[in-house]
Formats: sequence, C-alpha cells, structure tokens
Amino acid sequence: MKKLAFNILLGIAISVFIYSCANTGMPSGGPTDQDPPKVTNTKPDNYQVNYTGGKIEIFFNEYVKFDNISENFVISPPLKKKPIIRLKGKSIYVKLEEELKPNTTYTLDFGTGISDNNEGNPLGEYQFVFTTGAKIDSLSIGGKVENAYNQQVVEKTTVMAYLNTHDSVPKTIRPDYVAQPDSAGFFKLNNLKAGTYKLFALVDGNRDYKYNGSGEKMGFYSELIVPTAHQFEQIDTIIGDSSVIKKYTALEPSNIHIRMFKEPNTLQYLAGYKRPRREKLEFQFSAERHDSLLIDFIDVAEPKEWFLCKANETNDTLEYWITSPEIYKRDTLLAKLQYLKTDSLGQLVSYIDTLKLNFRDPKKAKESKRKKKKKNKKVILPTYKFSVKTSLTQDLNEDILFAFKEPLEKVIKDSIHFYQLQDTLEIPAKFDFVKDSVDFLKYRLKVHWKPETRYKLVIDSTAFQNIYGLYSDKYKGEIKTQEQEYYGEIILHVSGVTEPTIVQLLENNKSETLIQEKRINSNQTISFNYLDPKVYIMKVIIDSNNNGKWDTGNYDKKLQPEMVHYFRKEIKVRSNWEVEEQVKIPAKGHEHDHAFEKKEKPNSKKEKKHKK
Repeated sequence: MKKLAFNILLGIAISVFIYSCANTGMPSGGPTDQDPPKVTNTKPDNYQVNYTGGKIEIFFNEYVKFDNISENFVISPPLKKKPIIRLKGKSIYVKLEEELKPNTTYTLDFGTGISDNNEGNPLGEYQFVFTTGAKIDSLSIGGKVENAYNQQVVEKTTVMAYLNTHDSVPKTIRPDYVAQPDSAGFFKLNNLKAGTYKLFALVDGNRDYKYNGSGEKMGFYSELIVPTAHQFEQIDTIIGDSSVIKKYTALEPSNIHIRMFKEPNTLQYLAGYKRPRREKLEFQFSAERHDSLLIDFIDVAEPKEWFLCKANETNDTLEYWITSPEIYKRDTLLAKLQYLKTDSLGQLVSYIDTLKLNFRDPKKAKESKRKKKKKNKKVILPTYKFSVKTSLTQDLNEDILFAFKEPLEKVIKDSIHFYQLQDTLEIPAKFDFVKDSVDFLKYRLKVHWKPETRYKLVIDSTAFQNIYGLYSDKYKGEIKTQEQEYYGEIILHVSGVTEPTIVQLLENNKSETLIQEKRINSNQTISFNYLDPKVYIMKVIIDSNNNGKWDTGNYDKKLQPEMVHYFRKEIKVRSNWEVEEQVKIPAKGHEHDHAFEKKEKPNSKKEKKHKK
C-alpha cells in the first residue's frame, strides 16, 4: 500500500511539472519590425541614361503596400496623363502613359506613399531617376513654403519651376519641374537642367498644374533663380591623426522662402439677398466693395432717410434697417439696385438689378374650438430685446457690453442706475453709456472700476427705445471686480522698426487667441497690462500700407503679402509681476534672424513682492 501511494504521488508531481512547463506563456514573436522596406533591384537601373521605354519596376526585400499613393506620388517634369502605379508581389510597377521629352531627366518621387505590408514602416525619401538623354541633370533648388499669415505648414502644396519666365506661365502652361514639400514644409526640386527659373507654389485643387485664381492658395518667389553647383574641398579626419582632403559639391540655392496666401476675390457680383424680417434687408456680395449701393423702390415714394445701414469690415455684407413704415409694412417690395459688377472682360461696370423682396408674418396658431378664452387674460406687450455681457469676475480694463436686436432711437440715461455696494449700502457710481465705434447695435457702459468691489446695475423698462417705438424690458444684475494683484504685465522694448508695425500679444494655444495689439511707427517701449496669469507669445505684422491690419498678396501686381514675424519663445506671466522683453525686428533679407531677450521682476507699479 505504501508503495502504491508513493507511485500515485510521484505520477501527480510529474504531471504537474509537465503541465507547468507547457504553459510558461505564449511566445512574444520577437521584437516589432521597425525597419523600412529596402529597394533590392530596379528595371531599368536607377539613374539610367538614354532611356526610351515607358515601364519601370522597383523590387523590395519584403511585401509593400500603398498609402494614398495618388496624393504622394509626383513625377517631374509632370506628364499630361497620370502614370499607372500597381503592386506586383514584392515590387511596384509604374507605366508611363505618354511619350517622353528628349534629353530630359525625369524624377519619380513616391513621398510617403509606400510602406511595408505588416508594420506600415514608410519607405522614406526614395526617388527613381532616369534620363532620355546621355547625361543626368543634377542641379537643384531647395527651400521652404509656409502660410504667410501664421507660418504654419500648408498641406497638399506643389512647388513648380518654369524655364519660361513670362508672368502668365503659372496660369497658362504646365511647369517644367514639380516637387512636394515634406511634413515640415521643406522642398527640393532635383535633377534640373541649367537655366533661369521662375518659382511658384500652389495648392492645386483640380490637379491641372495651373493657377485658376483667388479660390486656390498660392505663393511666388519674386526673383528669378539660376541654380548652380559649387565644388569645394574639405579636410576630413579618418583614423587617429590621419586626414584626407575630400571634394564636395554644393547645390544652390537651398534657402528659398515662399510665403503662401489667397488673393482677394476680384470678381464682384451680388451673391445673395434676403428679407429675414419685415423691417430688414440683407445683401451679400462676392468680394470686398469700394462703391455705394443705390436702392430705389418701385411704386413707393420713399423718404430721403428711409434706412440705417450696417456693413461688415470688408463692405461685402450689408444690412439695411428700414425706418419708414410706408416701406416695411408692405409684404412685397420691388427694388431696383444699382452697383458695380465685374463684366466678361474683368472690368467693373455699373449694373442695375431688379429684385422682389417678400415677407409674410408667421401664421398664428389656431386655438382649439373646445378651449374657451380665459377672461381677464394678461396681455403680453412686445418688448425691445437686448443682452448684457458680464462675467463672474469683471476685468478692471473692460467695459460692460450691451448688444441690441434693432437700432436704438433713444437712450434715457436716468433710467440706468449703477451702484457701488458697501455692505447693505447702495452708493451711486459714475458711468458713461456710449455707442460702439464700429457697430451701432452695440453700446458700452464705461466705468472707472475699483478692484475687489461689488456693483449693482439696474435698468428700468423705459431705458431704451428702438426705432420702431418699442421699449426695452427691465434688467437687474450684480458685478464683482477682479483684484488688482491678479494681473501681470509685459513691458516690451521694440527695436528695428522701419515701417508701420502692429505688435500682437497672443495666448500660447492652438488658435493663438489675440489678447491685445499695439500700433507703432518707431522704436519704442510698449506695455501690455491687465494680463491673466498665462503663457503668451508675440507676433509682429509689418503694416506696410498703414491700414491697421494684415494684407494678403497679389500675383498680377507682384505684391507679396505683408511680412509677419513670430517670437515664439514662451512668455510666462504671473500674477502681480512684470515681465520685461527685448524684441528686435529683423531687417529685410534677414527675416528669420529673431532676437529675443527676457527679464522678469515684481510689478513696479504694484507691490514689489509677489503675493502668494
């Protein structure tokens, strides 16, 4: 019995041991493949000369796949017919669909369009080159393209080079060479023949390699370019103290900078119109307008001052508030409009348009016949709507903004009551109520705020009357101001100013929210105060035409967009502290040589010590 028990226990132990050995875990399969596919062979050879065929095959050491190959693949010079590209086992097959030019070097650039089949590792910067002549052209032009306003990368850009340097070529003919910038905006036009080039960049929406006007984003280099190759010698250390002189070739230029933009639309016409309410007309034009719009109602004897007009910043959207009851009470208005319109020759000519502007009051809901009308039912009179913009904590440098639905006829200031609160006391406080300088539907209540103070705003129902005779509703609200020590300040010493300049303070976020801006004409010290404790960056616009805003470019006029400089070093503002900055604007030709110095100290206008 003892022997039997021992054999049973031994068998169980062996079984457990075998089971544990068989379940030590699933095999990991080895490390993840991070190597890109490698080209093992090509037919014909890369850099083949005197090539007359139209088929190319590239072989790899593993199976590959396409990643949006139609967007990534570029052949330079471009062909009218798009090449056919297919996968074929561990190779890719390219068929050129048209006859090639004689004595021309062609470059096939696959960009990021090829990766390995398993892990998706991209092939990388691979180009297949051949020539139909006896010699490979080897010159190049390199540089960077970026958005002219915010210096961000412009996706889906094509850089185009022309040997024909006539101004019209980007609009009329296909380029001689093309290249696509990488993800950082850097480009290189390779294998160029000797000559003088015009350079153009385009987001080519319809893929026709031609600039079709203001709907497409573009950029151009103002000067003609002659690419060159310079040979030079350099001493290289090899082993120990040994050295050798090596010969190198430098291809130039390699620092071309193209700033991309959208031209303003020059085709002017009436794009839309509507009568959203009985007293209001809206007209939208296709482009910025510099003329006046004349409106003549048919069969209506309109008074001389029958409207109030509100236009947007570019004067392409107009709102007409009709002040005359003889006009707005009509359900149908026939209006004769006279304005400037672009004709078939691209010229602005006077144009007369006749429009029908209808409005019908919304039908009142029918009351149920079973429902009896209540006696002594309270009648609700229509009121004039407005909104008051306040925050939980009122900033000391901000006004209270009023937004009205219709234009004001009059303001009864005695019906606006503003108090400073001290315990249970309501002490009348001084204020001004003024119309906004830009929008007549907005007003500002201006107050000389005291920090950490409570206020009360009371508006009677007769305070505001609109142009249609309606009075506003009443309003009541309390306001508490921010403490003075909450804010920080940036003192900026700006130098290198040679033209009218706009200095902008931006919050360092994705949308680069504009916080404050200053306009200057010379070297000077400016201050950005009442700042929240956040992180900021600086932006400078060279306002060449001194109109107070950034202006885009114009290709036909050879006008580049106004220059923008970023000083992207983060400026961290703390409560109750001053940050002192030195900003030097680069001279023309040295736009990327930004100088930026930073000093920080307790706010001298407040307490010298930072409050915890």
